[in-house]
Amino acid sequence: MKQYLLPAGAAAVVVLILFLLFSNKPPRISAFDERREKLMDSLQYPNASDLEAMHSDMLGSAGASRAALLRQLSDAWLTLGQPSIAADYLRQLADADPTYANYMQAGSAMRSLIDFEPDDNLRVNLVYGARYCYETAEKMQPGDLDAKIGLAAVLVSGSSQPMEGIMMLRELDAQYPDNVAVNLELGKFSVMSGQYDKAIERFAAVLQKDSLNLQARYMIAQSYLGTQDTITAVKQLEKLRSLTTDKTLIDQVDNEIHNLTH
Repeated sequence: MKQYLLPAGAAAVVVLILFLLFSNKPPRISAFDERREKLMDSLQYPNASDLEAMHSDMLGSAGASRAALLRQLSDAWLTLGQPSIAADYLRQLADADPTYANYMQAGSAMRSLIDFEPDDNLRVNLVYGARYCYETAEKMQPGDLDAKIGLAAVLVSGSSQPMEGIMMLRELDAQYPDNVAVNLELGKFSVMSGQYDKAIERFAAVLQKDSLNLQARYMIAQSYLGTQDTITAVKQLEKLRSLTTDKTLIDQVDNEIHNLTH
């Protein structure tokens, strides 16, 4: 299974999550097809004709054949460094083969990209796609904790209903006070609202349960920076660096450590 969750420290934009005040009405035109067509026209991909042929075959197929082609298209676009397009193919795959697992995979892929996608139109489509996938998954398994957490996180970071998402997370926190995912999302919200001490408590709770959680490690470093505790922030970044072999993440962390210590 492809891993769609971007490295925790891949961009400091995690700390600057935007409250995007969008209408609740889904966009009529998918921005993913527009991006895909522009990239195909740019002639930067030598296998563009193969991708177009596969896309055409997918449109004319159904059932297991359609699902298999959608999976191949998703993998191909992810390899080309276009995760948003890849995630939308996963959403289409979930509709073609409607299982809880497929909707959760598509929702997680889209949710992980919301704060990293620089294109506003694509970001809107990622928000609605992720929300749709989580809501559909929760209908398939009513009361499912993972689907609820995913939906709440999308509402907080990408919709016009952030407080609805916060209330959902607080209710889940009351029921599952030690849940790693709930604490992580509430910690992110504390950072967004400038409540750095509370954020540190949340991320510390995550790390106590899962000391290898790179996202929590990165976010607790940012939270310490928010309290002007640069020394502890650097220590957390150094710990993070020792826990990963991802070159992109290591370079990012090295750059942040250098900026903080020189």
